[in-house]
Amino acid sequence: MFYFFSKTITYLLTPAGWLITTLLLAFFTKKVHYRRRLIGLGLAIFWVFGNSFLMNELALWWEYPIQPNLAASTDSSNRIAVVLTGSLINSLKEVPASVPTKYGPSRFLLGREIDRAGQALFLYKTGVVQKILISGGNGDLPIQAKRASDEGEMTAQFLIVAGVNPNDIVLERKSLNTHENAQFTAQLLRQRFKTNQCVLVTSAWHMRRAVGCFQKEGIQVTPFAGSFLSRERSFLPGEWLLPHESAFFDSYYLIRELVGYLTYKLAGYI
Repeated sequence: MFYFFSKTITYLLTPAGWLITTLLLAFFTKKVHYRRRLIGLGLAIFWVFGNSFLMNELALWWEYPIQPNLAASTDSSNRIAVVLTGSLINSLKEVPASVPTKYGPSRFLLGREIDRAGQALFLYKTGVVQKILISGGNGDLPIQAKRASDEGEMTAQFLIVAGVNPNDIVLERKSLNTHENAQFTAQLLRQRFKTNQCVLVTSAWHMRRAVGCFQKEGIQVTPFAGSFLSRERSFLPGEWLLPHESAFFDSYYLIRELVGYLTYKLAGYI
């Protein structure tokens, strides 16, 4: 039930949800002055949350800061990178079947958040970690499009093609949200690797909630964020005068994550 709630009702607590609600109210209201006010409110929502400068400031405030490079592991135990799934692979698009390669599928499409896997690959190739644990199962809802593939498995195939030893990749396929990522990964780390430490890799805008969940499960994490929404500050007039669809897109993820963090806090997951 919590999973269903988190994937549906929270949409109404984001700028996109507010805009749709406002426009629907304006469409159905019979009083002209109320309609004008609602349309004005909708325009204000789009301008504020489509404002590149304001949304970049919000991202700079909320996102986990970028970390310096980590030193290569020198201890005898395995240092493990835990990568959280979520739009790493474009699994909504079917790829035509063709002759498979020695690595597995002949081709797959990368998703918006693939930088998470890229950061884990960097850590592996530079000797910082020896294992990569990919955490996340498929949690499709009846109201959502069915996914075309197993994202964790496809991410593993991507890493193998990029040069990661298949024996150094572990899949955790049961978790449906960040809370369960932490729960099931903590079990794997303790049972299989005899450790309660990991390098946690996820998007910068998602890292604060992920760190809180993993620490709640008693895991000592070294955050290593990727997929940043923020960028260097720009004071060009076009950044703060005109709304931009990409800023509105970013605001959806930032506000939803803020709501998610607060919800997890109230639920005791953090």
